[in-house]
Amino acid sequence: MPSEEEIVKNLERCPYFERCSQNLCPLDFELYLRTGGERDKCRWMQKTRKRKIKNKEFIASGVMPDNLLKFVPEDNVKWLNEVSQKAWRELHNK
Repeated sequence: MPSEEEIVKNLERCPYFERCSQNLCPLDFELYLRTGGERDKCRWMQKTRKRKIKNKEFIASGVMPDNLLKFVPEDNVKWLNEVSQKAWRELHNK
């Protein structure tokens, strides 16, 4: 079990940490203890959505960057959106 200091250190790796108000973060070693709904999820945990604007397709909630994915605990991968899960597995060769 990681210490509180290790948990905070891992959370602080995210460039959005200082201004983030989400209760559910994939970098949190104790994510299984947290509660919240869809609005409480980190941007990389939200389902990927495709939107068309003027006949151009855009993808919202994209892939989590590799420099953060490498710090996501394996137990938290299931919480990531599909594209981030795939990227995590590729990065970790799983």
